[in-house]
Amino acid sequence: MKRKTLYTAFGSLLAATIVLLLCQNTLAQDEQTSITIEKTVVCQDVVDRQPVGVGEVFPREIEKIFCFTKVVGAQGETTITHNWYYNGNLKASIVLPVRSSNWRTWSSKKMDQAWTGEWMVEILAADGTALDSVIFYLR
Repeated sequence: MKRKTLYTAFGSLLAATIVLLLCQNTLAQDEQTSITIEKTVVCQDVVDRQPVGVGEVFPREIEKIFCFTKVVGAQGETTITHNWYYNGNLKASIVLPVRSSNWRTWSSKKMDQAWTGEWMVEILAADGTALDSVIFYLR
């Protein structure tokens, strides 16, 4: 009789643990999908958390390009990733923290004069969901 009670208690504990883990996973997924990108621009600099020299075409002599992103709706701390592509090839992947529901962040990429042509920065949520992208050209 004691063994049956022990198995029942263990089974109940196991079921409760599984339900708790499933709820935590659902909450984590909801936090990831609740973020949106309000603004993404490519620019020549970021000063006082604002993009400066926004554009779509930049001279090949430019030494560094910035991708500025404004994230809204985050529930707690999370991350986004800026993936920098040149002619379809991944050149850099930069993970950036998001620490509030209204967060501005940016990454930068040093440029080489030989890298003329199409560039794209893809913005991903922490779970890998594509949130936004921006295309620019180095000429």
